[in-house]
Amino acid sequence: MKLLLIGGTGVLSTAITQEALKQGMEVYMINRGNRMNLIPQKVHLLKADVKDKAKVLSLLKNHFFDAVIDFICFTEKELEYSFNLFKDKAKQYIFISSCAVYNNMEYSLFDEDAPQINPVWKYSIDKNKSEQLLIKMAQESNTNYTIVRPGVTYGNTRIPYGITPPYGYHWTIIGRILNGKPIITWNKGGNFHNLTHVDDFAVGVIGLLNNEKAFNEAFNVVGDETPTEKEVLDVLSKLLNKEVKVFDISPEYYAQEIPSRKGEILGGRACNAKISNQKLKSIVPEFKQSISLKEGIKRTLDYYKSNNYIYGIDYAFDADTDRIIAKYAKENNISTEGLNLYFIDYLKENKFKNKWIYTTSYNKDNYFGKLFLLSTKIWKKAIKLLK
Repeated sequence: MKLLLIGGTGVLSTAITQEALKQGMEVYMINRGNRMNLIPQKVHLLKADVKDKAKVLSLLKNHFFDAVIDFICFTEKELEYSFNLFKDKAKQYIFISSCAVYNNMEYSLFDEDAPQINPVWKYSIDKNKSEQLLIKMAQESNTNYTIVRPGVTYGNTRIPYGITPPYGYHWTIIGRILNGKPIITWNKGGNFHNLTHVDDFAVGVIGLLNNEKAFNEAFNVVGDETPTEKEVLDVLSKLLNKEVKVFDISPEYYAQEIPSRKGEILGGRACNAKISNQKLKSIVPEFKQSISLKEGIKRTLDYYKSNNYIYGIDYAFDADTDRIIAKYAKENNISTEGLNLYFIDYLKENKFKNKWIYTTSYNKDNYFGKLFLLSTKIWKKAIKLLK
């Protein structure tokens, strides 16, 4: 089978690349090549920015694929561009959507026909609109499509806890736990979701490729486990042999303090979702949850340790977490004694930059903090200009 991947070095796409190669597929990848260490030698790299239409068409001139998977479509505009670019180059177009399309503010058990859109989460709205546009364009052009809906996935660079730093910075969570800092919970950590290790996810997706039963259908590609946020922290506690301190705040307050993630909190993490994978299992019998939550998180911790903690610590996230806890505690007359809400050099790097980032982020609510943030932005722009 000849497979084309658009992107290919993200959390999901890396796992799918590995599984496709494992199954003997001929894998091509359109990628800018900025992270060559993540691209296996067996992959045929078509080095290009996918937005460079002329170059992409030139590279694809003599190719036709059994399937193409685009991992970097999030909006209708991006989907329309991608579909029109690749519809005549593959037998099957795969769109990576999300189980976030379901309206889990009103329901908590979902199969592929469950009610959609989550009105408070732009990501949900955009993915839903993209799905509808894909169906329309595929029907008009007589093209086979398959919609893949992941749930909460995790792998080498991600710990599957609610609100976290960007991938590659998740040792920040571990640093907090090991140094006695609290992890923020909401609804007492009781919200649950399907958690799926990306290696299991990849088996499900590969089973849909060139599978006629998957043509013009949508599939939830999720594992069987639906642990609560508290249960995730319990697993971390056992693996680290360290008690996890928690600090519970209302999801509305949390969303107010980090407005860029409001939809994710109120429309995602603060809701419950149990996703059915029976439709997928009916046509991909080899799919199953083979990696438990405990084993999956252990792999993540081991990967961070053996890869120099990847990108290190996100001190802006760390400081923001401390700031929110301190602010909520003050407003609700809760003691913060023993919570260690101050800068800690988790990796003993002794870098002034880390303390500066932490200090400015922690104090961003006051005048001096705003002044620090403004001066940092000006400094960064000046550095760029000098370069």
